[in-house]
Amino acid sequence: MAYVVKSWKVSHQPIDGLDNYVEIIGRKAGLIAWLFSLAGIDPTVRILVGSKWFEHSETSLAGPVTKVIPLRKVSSVRNSYYRPWREALAIFVVFFMHGVGIGRFGYLSDLITALALVLVLVGAVISLVVYFLNRPFTLHVVEVSGYKTGIRFKRSVIENVEVNYEKVQYASQIIKALVEAENR
Repeated sequence: MAYVVKSWKVSHQPIDGLDNYVEIIGRKAGLIAWLFSLAGIDPTVRILVGSKWFEHSETSLAGPVTKVIPLRKVSSVRNSYYRPWREALAIFVVFFMHGVGIGRFGYLSDLITALALVLVLVGAVISLVVYFLNRPFTLHVVEVSGYKTGIRFKRSVIENVEVNYEKVQYASQIIKALVEAENR
């Protein structure tokens, strides 16, 4: 599941007095999760990277879970980006097929033909929204043991925190540099 980003702080200089360089906070996606966040009971995930460690913490209604990995135990840093073209295409095809199905009865009325056209246009708009607003990113570290720890997230429309692949790559480069500095 992809989280939406509530806060994104990444810098080549420490972002706070505790020698942290990366802090990414996300919450579960959706309107209901956002309403819970207004009440302060939202499940969140947080990545905090300092000069010596990588911290991954999750909170839920059941309680918090935190994992701290020393940077010298990190073997690699990975990031990825997914374009949901299959989902967008499937949505468009479903709306298009329904529009064509309704359009076959267009000889009965111009209203039916217009309804079929509107259905196809709605499908196209929804497909474009899914494609451009639902692109998840992944940022994680791989421990020496092979275990992956990280976060899958996407842009938040409500919090208006812009996340793009360049920002994810920059965060990944900062974490890689910290890992390399610790392993020297």
